[in-house]
Amino acid sequence: MPTAPCFYIKESDRITGQVDLTHFPFVIGRARECDYVIDSTEISRMHLQLDFDHQQVVLRDLGSTNGTTLNGERITANRDYRLRANDSVNMGNAFELVFDDPATTAQIVAEPATADSLWLDEASAQVYILEERLDPPLSPSQILLLQLLIDNEGIVVTREDIRNHVWGNDMDVSDQAIDALVSRLRKRLHEQDPEHEYIITRRGFGLIFHNRPTEHVSP
Repeated sequence: MPTAPCFYIKESDRITGQVDLTHFPFVIGRARECDYVIDSTEISRMHLQLDFDHQQVVLRDLGSTNGTTLNGERITANRDYRLRANDSVNMGNAFELVFDDPATTAQIVAEPATADSLWLDEASAQVYILEERLDPPLSPSQILLLQLLIDNEGIVVTREDIRNHVWGNDMDVSDQAIDALVSRLRKRLHEQDPEHEYIITRRGFGLIFHNRPTEHVSP
């Protein structure tokens, strides 16, 4: 399961991409030698740097020309700022990133295990939670949604992703219909396993699925 901290690229209030922070230090800027390159004259060659300190990611503006803001406040160059989930970073008033750290926000309890507590048998469209088959079975649309979430475990799934996967990009499907489907699926999973939240909402971005390990033996 992906647990690396990352940035979501945000454009016009929509998530359009993801930057995984796979190593540190991690430099973002216009120069080709940066770890992540942004081809914009508003961005300095070496604009900002990310480091890992005391189990947290810290941000440092490297003296950029147009500056960096953190949650709307301009930060001081060459000074470290600790990041928290959902922090907004704007570079040069031209490029917005939203920070996420699944390792600290997933709320998963570490425990010895050999498998996951939720298991989907795609061939029979049956779902098993804590070794028990979900009865009555999920609806076809709920199965499609759960399949999408499982396949993208630990990664944000947007409304557009859900619309494309469940309804085949039918643009007439409303946000309310998507929310209702998510709510029904979340309720069914909670009824079977009320001690774990499988579907986590990232407000303004989408959903993240988090399974949990258990001594489950697949049927």
